[in-house]
Amino acid sequence: MKISPILLLSLSMVLASLDGFSQANRKVAGKVADTSGVAISDATVLLINQKDTLKTKTDDDGHFSFSKIKDESFVLHIAIMGYYDFKQDYTFGKKRELKIENIKLKMASNMLKEVVIKAKPNPIRVMQDTVEYNAAAYQVFDGDNVADLIKQFSGIEVDDDYNVKSMGQNVVKLRVNGKDFFTNDVKEFIATLPAGIVSKIQIIDDYGDQANFTGLKIGEPQKLINIVTKPGMNRGKFGNLAINAGSNDQVGSKNRMNIWNGDKQTGLGLNYTTQNNGAGDSQNGSFSINHRDKIGKTGSYSVNYGLNQGKNAFTNEQAVETLSDLGAYYNLSQSNGKSKNAGHNLSSDINLINKTLYLNGYVNASLNNNSNNSASLNNQSGVNRQDFKNINQTEGSSPSVIGNMSFSKRLKDKRNHLSGNFSFNASSQKSNNLISTNTLYYNQQDQSLLKDSVLNRNIDNRNNSQGFAFSTSYALAISKPTDSFNIKHLSINYALSLTNSFNRSATEVLSNLTNDYRFVDSLSSELKSLFITQTIGLNYNQSNKKARFAIGFNARPTMLRNNYINLDQKINNNNFNYSPTLNYSRTIKKGKTLSVGYSGNNNSPSASQLQPIRNTQNLQNIVIGNPNLKPSFNHRLNANYNYIEEKSGASLFASANFSTTQNEIINNVIVIPDTLGSYKQETRYENTNGTYHLSGNYSISIPIKKKVFTAGYNGTIGLSNRALFINNTRYFNSGLNFSQQISGNLNFKKGSVTVGAGYNQVNNNNVQSFQNSFGYGGLSSDVVINTGGMSIPGMMPPTFNPGQLTTTQFFITRTFSSNVNGRLRLKDFNLNGSANYSQSSNSNGALQNANRDLQTLSLSLNGNGTIKKTYRIGVSVSKRINNGYAVANQNPLLIGANLSKFFLKNKSLSLTASASDLLNQGNMVSRQVSGNSVIDSRNNVITRVFSFGLTYNLSKFGARGTAFRVDPD
Repeated sequence: MKISPILLLSLSMVLASLDGFSQANRKVAGKVADTSGVAISDATVLLINQKDTLKTKTDDDGHFSFSKIKDESFVLHIAIMGYYDFKQDYTFGKKRELKIENIKLKMASNMLKEVVIKAKPNPIRVMQDTVEYNAAAYQVFDGDNVADLIKQFSGIEVDDDYNVKSMGQNVVKLRVNGKDFFTNDVKEFIATLPAGIVSKIQIIDDYGDQANFTGLKIGEPQKLINIVTKPGMNRGKFGNLAINAGSNDQVGSKNRMNIWNGDKQTGLGLNYTTQNNGAGDSQNGSFSINHRDKIGKTGSYSVNYGLNQGKNAFTNEQAVETLSDLGAYYNLSQSNGKSKNAGHNLSSDINLINKTLYLNGYVNASLNNNSNNSASLNNQSGVNRQDFKNINQTEGSSPSVIGNMSFSKRLKDKRNHLSGNFSFNASSQKSNNLISTNTLYYNQQDQSLLKDSVLNRNIDNRNNSQGFAFSTSYALAISKPTDSFNIKHLSINYALSLTNSFNRSATEVLSNLTNDYRFVDSLSSELKSLFITQTIGLNYNQSNKKARFAIGFNARPTMLRNNYINLDQKINNNNFNYSPTLNYSRTIKKGKTLSVGYSGNNNSPSASQLQPIRNTQNLQNIVIGNPNLKPSFNHRLNANYNYIEEKSGASLFASANFSTTQNEIINNVIVIPDTLGSYKQETRYENTNGTYHLSGNYSISIPIKKKVFTAGYNGTIGLSNRALFINNTRYFNSGLNFSQQISGNLNFKKGSVTVGAGYNQVNNNNVQSFQNSFGYGGLSSDVVINTGGMSIPGMMPPTFNPGQLTTTQFFITRTFSSNVNGRLRLKDFNLNGSANYSQSSNSNGALQNANRDLQTLSLSLNGNGTIKKTYRIGVSVSKRINNGYAVANQNPLLIGANLSKFFLKNKSLSLTASASDLLNQGNMVSRQVSGNSVIDSRNNVITRVFSFGLTYNLSKFGARGTAFRVDPD
């Protein structure tokens, strides 16, 4: 067959044009981040080739892309203020699409002086898993710490103890520049790091480093805070050395020093304090050391050791009012004693992350010893009169060790992943309780004494547990290799968890006839338990530039094997649960994100809940386990919506959460009258369904007048339904709980004013936490009250009130509060003032006239001034007016003063004389409302103290060692 030259020429031209078209459709995609892995947005990206230059900017997640590239080779040039420019040559070769691994820009510390901010930028930026706050948009004074900065953020709460919450969830981990920072303790470092070194702060939904490596984000994330420092501020030396002595036999030293140079971090702490806390001697000491550094180019390791020990005397009094269907119980209790504790903790971890491998290992070993000697007197009146005198001596120790190893490997094509996790734990707990209980029974008509009963017991507990867990997953990429932004994976998962435990409780009772202790097997138990959980799952994951989606199905068979050695009885319990998993996150448009998630998990009964043995540590509340309990299964559904208006900076954060528990384990409280006209109760355990909790959180912030004034509105709404068993009958208690607050913040050049008002209503108070305090082992539970630098252990009443849960009518608490806070910062004078008022009403529908109101007004003013550059005088005045407590209290006027002399060129050394509570009017009173009880507490402490102290404060950051002052709160 003869081919026409014209046809041949035409065919050649067509093929050439097709080849040219395909070459002209070359694509480039990449991501820009800083050296810590934090995405950089709005960076200018230039693609330069022989014929033309293409230009774009990175999006919120640092991504950029180009298409229709004609030449085979090109130059990529990336620039943004505050970072060194990036410039590099690339070539396609035979590829039509080129995906460039993370491009990392280095911070340019020498550009600090060139940055001039003429107007405050937008304060907030939202991404799929991250809410980012720009520190430059908020007011920062000299002496502010990071916590002072965070307190201004919409949707974030910081309490007086530096606990941080984001939309109702606790922030549990801290990083700096995307990397682990010393001990990662949120509370410690937001209090000690200066706000002046911060560029941005990010609140991240963290699925873990392994999920970040594989891109498979499944399950429920934790809240993580990442502090991004200003360029060049990723190094420093900070901490303080202090010694002091005071009038309450106080002598102490608090020392903490940290050396930080990027990845290399070393911290050392040494503290010791002895004082008279009002109840007796209090001595506390601690030592800690930690070190973190790199291994090669992509690895790191850390070692941490901590020692804590102390002994404290305590005294406490409480008034408890309980309303039940039988009537009202009134308990006045007094307790005193001494406690002692010592603990050691050693941990280490190692990380290795490169392009193809993720490896993490962790091990922790701890040993804790404690002892507690206490005496208490409880006078009960109301429904019936009864008195209790208790002496409790407890000694115990609890060594433990846990370890974990995780890995993920990108296979040859770099699209499929193989992951695994191995962990183990072993723990041992032993305690010995010597309990003397004296119960006085009275005639309820004439109040004469009927019986004086004394029971002495020696209870020896031994608990050992060993656990092993293994999981593995294989993720198969099912997306096309050329589709770099639309990644799809199908993963198969398997997990095995095994826990083997041994629990022994031996009770001896003192015989009045022979005056020696005799073993009582009916009050003793010996249990071996084996709990095995397996999970088999199939998951589908898909992610692109704007969205991430994961859905899966998990099946969880469980096996529980209990061997009651003392009863010669074996009981097996098998269960099977299954549930879907869901995670969806989407950036709807710039400044608007939505996420939805579901997860479920098993929880096995504890040994004390399973043992069919009478536990008589509390004679008024005898606990008997149920060996037929099934494991519970908890379902959790959550959703989050974030919106930022770019021009004005207005923000809306909203979240919703729903949880319910299948086969929930709850208490069955049975009230039993005795022959002497009194009551006691038994607590047993049952499985049930029907408990659920639905809640929503929202926070709105609106900047006004060039962001000088900010108006805020936030609140929570929760609907809960709790199941109760009373005298073997199930009840449900439903309640609508809600809280609303409006606030306004005015910033001016040298200060700020914040006002707020709120209303809070709780229709269904927290019963579970209260019943835990009085339940199994409640005789020795300690409550620690923080008095601002002085920790005072107190004792909860040793006797559980009969009828504590014998009602379906709980207290309803309504609280109205308002506050005004102001700050003034001048060159040589600082002033802070606040006024807080709250009115709380507690009512119970079970009885008439059951209102318990409490009103509190707090006024405070404190300030300091500098004289002749090296002297500083400080004064503080506060007035508190209380009305409604059931325990004795006064309305104290607290006056304090201090005088400091500064030394050295940077004033880092200071000598201070201070006096607190000059009028000696301080008292510690508090109220807790839980279930159908109102508990008022009072601790007697020494509050008037005169002291002298010498302090060296070090706070230098950056290559030049710039000093930043951090004032104490």
